[in-house]
Amino acid sequence: MWWWNGPPPMWGMWWIMPLIGLVFVIIVLFFLSRFFGGGARFCGGRRYDEIEELRREIRDLKDEIARLRKKE
Repeated sequence: MWWWNGPPPMWGMWWIMPLIGLVFVIIVLFFLSRFFGGGARFCGGRRYDEIEELRREIRDLKDEIARLRKKE
């Protein structure tokens, strides 16, 4: 018999809350280790040779633009 107004306590299901919290913490630690680690980055991390290739391409495009301006 309950001596307060309201629903009976749910003691049988409270074991799941620490389990959900532990899973959440493990997932957050995994993503933090991936973000700060040396592996692949989330937001399109590039290798060094890709960056050099892009710089070379930009330099070539700038040279071509300068050449086209001289023709006019």
